[in-house]
Amino acid sequence: MKRLTIGLMMVTVVAFLAAACGPTAGSTAGRPDSPGSAQKLRPANVTVRDGGAAGVTVGATWVGIQGRELVFRLTLDTHSVDLSRFDVAANTTLRDASGREFQAAGWEDERRDSHHRAGTLRFPAPDNLSGQVALVVRNLAGVPERVVSFEVRS
Repeated sequence: MKRLTIGLMMVTVVAFLAAACGPTAGSTAGRPDSPGSAQKLRPANVTVRDGGAAGVTVGATWVGIQGRELVFRLTLDTHSVDLSRFDVAANTTLRDASGREFQAAGWEDERRDSHHRAGTLRFPAPDNLSGQVALVVRNLAGVPERVVSFEVRS
């Protein structure tokens, strides 16, 4: 009986300490939308695709902020044109909610063939990531501009 009482007291103390040390109801600690937690920002839609104009589909997945860069995984898929010569970094920009555009800081191919491209696309992280953030892909398969957008709440 004494062991049971001591065990219950220990569980109660641990629960009390966990509740006391955790974030309060009004606290923003650990919330993705709190200032200073840009590392954890995630959009409402993590993966987006365009409509597949001219037989090429552009897909993008929000990876997040790494260091001072905003990182995406980009895929290009088709069965009608050669994608191997398309310069992803030179033809893709990041557009923030205020309309400013940023050139890609880098592109790393994961898969490079004529019908399926995939890789990691990096941009300098904008100061303000709230609102709509879009990847703008230009001059792909004769389409002047394709836009895939992410809605980020802060």
